[in-house]
Amino acid sequence: MKSKLLVIISIVLAVSVAAPAFAGGRKKKASPAPKYHATVISSVTGNTITVTQDKVTRAFTITRFSEIMVNGQKATMADLKPGMTVTVTIGVDPSQASRVVATGVPGGGKKM
Repeated sequence: MKSKLLVIISIVLAVSVAAPAFAGGRKKKASPAPKYHATVISSVTGNTITVTQDKVTRAFTITRFSEIMVNGQKATMADLKPGMTVTVTIGVDPSQASRVVATGVPGGGKKM
C-alpha cells in the first residue's frame, strides 16, 4: 500500500513540476519597437531657429546667453543650417533655447 501511495505522489509531483513548461503553448506577438524620429532644424532666421520632430514644429529664440555646439565644437548662430539634427534645451522661458547641440552637415556634404 505504501509503495502505491509513493508512486502516486511521485507522479503527481512530476506532473505539477512539468505542467508549467507546457502551459505556454501560445507565444505573444512582439509589439513593434517605437520608431525614433530625429529633431531636425527646419529653418534659421534672424535669432530664431525652427525645429521639426514627428511633424511638430517649434520655434526657439537664441539669446546671447544661449550655448551653441555644432559637431562637438563651440559655434555661432551662423553655423546652424537647415537639415542638421539638433537637441534643444530650454531654460526658464520655454520659447528661448538655453543650449543647442547640432550634428551633421546638411546636404550630405563632407565636413572640412
